[in-house]
Amino acid sequence: MEKKAFTSAQTFLQCINCQHTADLLDERTFSCPKCGSLYDVVHNSDVSKLLDFNAYTKIFDERAQSKHHLYLNPRSRSGVWRFQEWIMPYLPTQYITTLGEGNVPIVRAGRYLQAWIGDIELWIILEGMTPTGSFKDFGGTVMISVAKAAGINAIGCASTGDTSAMAAAYASAAGMRCVVVLPKNLVTAAQIAQPLVHGATVIMLPGTFDVCMRVVRELVQAGLLFPANSLNPTRIEGHQATVFLTAQFFNWELPDFFGVPVGNGSNGSSIGKGIRTMQSFGYTGKIPHILGCQSEAAHPLSLSWLKACDARQKNVESAWREIYKPQMSVGVTTATAALIGNPVSWQKVIREVVHTDGMMNIVPEAMLNEAVAVCGKDGHFVCPQTGTVLAGIKQAVESGQIAKGSRVVAVSTANGLKFTESATMGLQDTIIHAQDCNTETVAKIMGF
Repeated sequence: MEKKAFTSAQTFLQCINCQHTADLLDERTFSCPKCGSLYDVVHNSDVSKLLDFNAYTKIFDERAQSKHHLYLNPRSRSGVWRFQEWIMPYLPTQYITTLGEGNVPIVRAGRYLQAWIGDIELWIILEGMTPTGSFKDFGGTVMISVAKAAGINAIGCASTGDTSAMAAAYASAAGMRCVVVLPKNLVTAAQIAQPLVHGATVIMLPGTFDVCMRVVRELVQAGLLFPANSLNPTRIEGHQATVFLTAQFFNWELPDFFGVPVGNGSNGSSIGKGIRTMQSFGYTGKIPHILGCQSEAAHPLSLSWLKACDARQKNVESAWREIYKPQMSVGVTTATAALIGNPVSWQKVIREVVHTDGMMNIVPEAMLNEAVAVCGKDGHFVCPQTGTVLAGIKQAVESGQIAKGSRVVAVSTANGLKFTESATMGLQDTIIHAQDCNTETVAKIMGF
């Protein structure tokens, strides 16, 4: 029998509800057989925590500054694998598949956005500046590397666009087959092009993302598909890099708030876990609050959180779980990547928002699109999901939920170039159509 990449004594799966454990490299459905809940990835702390917090951060800082001759090492090349000891410590380097993801800018809000948002210190981590143009690459590199170690030859996913691009790209790099299931007419042309270019099999279903996800979960349960969605908890391990990159940028301190869009729930899940991971390695600084933002078109977690708060029960987490219901019918929004009425990771989102004493809100459609336009004036073309976050932060500042002067990091989840149709929809009238090709005509239009 072939020796495993790592043993279940080093890394294993544990149900978030009943604590049932499973072997990570043998698991194929990622659903607890006892209660049906999701799994966490758990690492043996007695083995992995060999150094103190400052020693690890020194190692990570050195990798971030590595010279060209070390660049082929994935721990130096990737802004995710830079933190391997905190993400997937026992995975041998030979299994790592990276496209150089994670080395993304963290920028201060420009003057237009800052004036629009209000009196806080706002930063944006631009996770659309990745190989496939979205934050999904952070989790994809870990998911595909562990799948490779487990001997998987083919992966698949349901997607609103970004997950399919990630899955197809990383499967191609790892030499695996990829199948993506997309909702017809609810994915942009750019997002359809990506899995096609990467050689994936693309299947369109005449339904919403939730329908696609149901079909994929049934295929997974039948043993016909290995999941690349955040149902697979190795995705969450990689997404923790958002927290680690932010802490490293601020000299190993965390902000007062992380603002995230909530679709299927991988962002909220992973940021909370990343914070707890840092704490487990000795971090003693401030703990950021998670602000989860959803649009009016799809807001099952935000609505149930608001109802749980109105119930005024001492145990908000318990009340939230009881009140939560999937949204059976979603509306229309430009933030199509988060148009999800039945998030797979809803239980994890609840856990992490409560752990960080965070909050959720519902953002009006006009406001999220305005946020994209305002951000564009500062030179950053962000996706509508990022617009949801920025608008949600503005709401929280105006309501006093975020105090003046707070340091807030907004997670920008995708490149706006994936959503050009919606971005230009309201700007077409500003285009000036000249009547001829004369220089004088252009100069006159310019006001000269």
